[in-house]
Amino acid sequence: MSGRSRGMALIQALVIVAAIAAVATALLLRAEQARQRLELRAGADQAALYLDSGVTLVRAVLDALPAEGAVHRRQGWAQPREGVVIDRGTLEWTVDDLQGRFNLSWLTEDGTGAMRTAFLRLAADQGVPRSLASRIADALGPDETDRARATAPDAPPYLPLADPRQILPLAGDNADDLRPLLPFLSALPIEAEGNLNTLHPEVLRALLEGVDSGSLRLIERRLADAPFDTVEDFQAWADERLPPPVAQRLDGLGLAVRSTNFLVTLTARLDTVVLRRSVVVNRDDDAQGRSVVVLSIPEPE
Repeated sequence: MSGRSRGMALIQALVIVAAIAAVATALLLRAEQARQRLELRAGADQAALYLDSGVTLVRAVLDALPAEGAVHRRQGWAQPREGVVIDRGTLEWTVDDLQGRFNLSWLTEDGTGAMRTAFLRLAADQGVPRSLASRIADALGPDETDRARATAPDAPPYLPLADPRQILPLAGDNADDLRPLLPFLSALPIEAEGNLNTLHPEVLRALLEGVDSGSLRLIERRLADAPFDTVEDFQAWADERLPPPVAQRLDGLGLAVRSTNFLVTLTARLDTVVLRRSVVVNRDDDAQGRSVVVLSIPEPE
């Protein structure tokens, strides 16, 4: 074999070795990626089990509430939890009383327009443009003509709503304008009364649109000092300390001191895996003192 032939053979051998090395490297890379995917999937499955355990823990706390007693934010359920160790990961959660929010179902049977006024005030306080808030109120209101005019003919809202975020598509490209309002909204059955002990101050001010600022501050300070055990106690205080028109206005709101609907927001962490979930828990009397999960939604990280 000539020197030139030997050189060509050597080059071909080197090319083959390089090709084999490249293929081997690619196979190793694919194997490592597959291993990482399996590891991530296993971690996600484990973190999902942590979330399930967190829901069980919160339900136990809610089940321990007295069946007929007042519900307020000084109770254990309302305290946020962080860094709760579970197996190889951690849990954190918050619980919010949905009956301390503005119930969008109130708009659907709003015969006097009072709830529409309250909704527009609440929306304005959160920076929602008036025209957009009015469109949402029309879409959820009692008048079928206004409802049809405010929604797309092929996509009217299915009432009653199950989640406040269902109003976002009604805003089209302006959906982000509604997001600051969402933490103050719920989508509960119409018979779910607002809880005066847990009512967000922003919601209270909206429901009492037109009431003088002095009376509003007095009500907010009293509710912040201590919860009321009964609606009768609250009304007696209002009759004694507030102008008669304001006391009558409060009486007409039909507020309660009990709650049966709660939003639980949980986060599970395991190594690099982070999972979040929102769960609506109902502890209605029909459940014989036991809470039930009525809605469970995975949340983006």
